[in-house]
Amino acid sequence: MTTHVNVAIPEIRISAIQDIKLSDIDIPDNRARSFDQDEAGALAFIIAASGLQHPIRVRLVGDRFRLIAGRKRLEAFRMLAWEMIPATISTAATDDEARLEEVMENLGRHELKVLDRCHHLFELKQVYERLYPDAKHGGDRGNQHTGGKTQKLRLAADSDEVFGFAAATADKISLSRRSIELAVKIWKDLSDASRKRCAGTWLADHQAGLKQLAEQSHADQAKVLDILFSDPPKATNVSDALTIIAHGVVLTPTEKKVDTVKNTLRAMPDTVVAAVVDERLAEMQNSITVLSKFFAKLEDAELDKVVEQHEERIVASLQRRGRI
Repeated sequence: MTTHVNVAIPEIRISAIQDIKLSDIDIPDNRARSFDQDEAGALAFIIAASGLQHPIRVRLVGDRFRLIAGRKRLEAFRMLAWEMIPATISTAATDDEARLEEVMENLGRHELKVLDRCHHLFELKQVYERLYPDAKHGGDRGNQHTGGKTQKLRLAADSDEVFGFAAATADKISLSRRSIELAVKIWKDLSDASRKRCAGTWLADHQAGLKQLAEQSHADQAKVLDILFSDPPKATNVSDALTIIAHGVVLTPTEKKVDTVKNTLRAMPDTVVAAVVDERLAEMQNSITVLSKFFAKLEDAELDKVVEQHEERIVASLQRRGRI
């Protein structure tokens, strides 16, 4: 049940902002950002104390307003039982233009969890390519227009991709081209079920884990999440969950090192592997020679001491060789 807190609205206003009834605002079902009720509750107390620092953004659809950005702020006002909320009105004429505003507004606020950022950047790429299809196929990089609307996110002259934003756009979202490409790939490669299961968990803000999870098949993604989200968890990171899938148990630190060496050797060309093996055999032969000289110089009493410390292994060696 939603908790209502009756608090007077602080008089904090910014120019060009309209007060709109909460009851006149609709929330689209296909929001780009996941919603956290607890975060909205925490925000409600902040707003009650200091007012709304950033108005929400809406657009007029028919005789009602449709939310573009500010879901948590809107829900915080509902919790406070306030009837009106400050908002700016978008001039977006289509759903795609509204989605472009939504993702850019959220990316610019730097409040997104890793999973949400991946979703936003994936959405940005899809929407941008629908709005400006020539950009996707390497069209004119100059003043592109869609229905007379000037392109707001102009591409760099040497890029066919949406990620070739002008420097000003890249600076606004504080992400490099490489980080944008990685985020889009993570979201694209995660199954829909994996995205939903990760939302609201620690993994939603763990880029390395999400990247490793996205690199697996959809079937293995489900297995990994079963392991991570079991009660109690059978593993605390994606890497260990994958190890459990492969070996049945989490490897010890020594076993992990051995496994790493094995994987490294498998990735090497046969000629390189042969050279590594020859080098290791030469090291072992040298060690045997050194030990042989060491034992030869020992007095009987000293040799007895060494044998006493390694008696079981020495006896087993003599048995293998048929000497006893």
